[in-house]
Amino acid sequence: MFRLRLRSLAPAPGSERDALASQFLGAIGFLGSDSPRHAERQRALVGRRLFTRCLLPHPERGWTTGELAEALEVPVQAVYRHLQWLRELGLLTEDFPGKADDPKRVRLWHHSLPRAWEGVELHARACLAGYYDAAQSLADEYSATNATLPEGMLALEKEDHFDIELREVPPSGDAPAELLARLGEGVGYFSAHHYPIADSMPFRILDGCFLQRPDRAWTAEEVAAWAETTRPTAYRHINKLLSLGMLARCRAADGGPPASAFHLRGGSLATAWQAIETRVELVLDSYRRVVGELA
Repeated sequence: MFRLRLRSLAPAPGSERDALASQFLGAIGFLGSDSPRHAERQRALVGRRLFTRCLLPHPERGWTTGELAEALEVPVQAVYRHLQWLRELGLLTEDFPGKADDPKRVRLWHHSLPRAWEGVELHARACLAGYYDAAQSLADEYSATNATLPEGMLALEKEDHFDIELREVPPSGDAPAELLARLGEGVGYFSAHHYPIADSMPFRILDGCFLQRPDRAWTAEEVAAWAETTRPTAYRHINKLLSLGMLARCRAADGGPPASAFHLRGGSLATAWQAIETRVELVLDSYRRVVGELA
């Protein structure tokens, strides 16, 4: 299953190669938790060293898991998780010599990080193409408003951190609920904890509050009351939609309440998805530049 995390990446000027690799691996989700206190945990250390000691300096070489473990000075079991993640990403392939005394070896596709990354981008764009089709079909199902902002509201200028995960999700049926479930699962809004997705809290909030009412702005309190949940829970799902770029912030034009509210970006799912695709392309472009520097 293909999986790639996309987040804004702006490396500090003059970053050393190891620091640049660490920033890149963190941005694509390879190092696990985003918490700074987890940055020096064994998983993150092994992941960074796998890239900077093995794959980047020796792109032409194939490695057995035993050789990687020896080079990284860790047990073989500590290597498996990272290799599985890199296979899902599409950076690694395996060679099977077919001889008992010559075990399989893992290596970068085409023995080159830039060429391997080209394959990752192709996978990402294939996912985007499928989700574009789902978004366009859904746009015909939901109403849209010609106004970019709900009546009586002004845009609240705040740049939310972009964070999306592209996943390969099997095709679904053509029913709106199935299409929305596939789209949301594909970009990381729904997870395995939300099955059945159509009955889950994040589905009801996205569908009932924002897609079916693109003409209005919602406060977190209103979303919580509508979904019959707590304010922190409502904020958690709203913040995820903000990081995806699906929602935008606004406030009352007359200066009164609400001081902070949220609405479907552009007043339609088609417009919101177009904005998401634009940001994805910008992030992919930044990743491509970093990959070139690392290589």
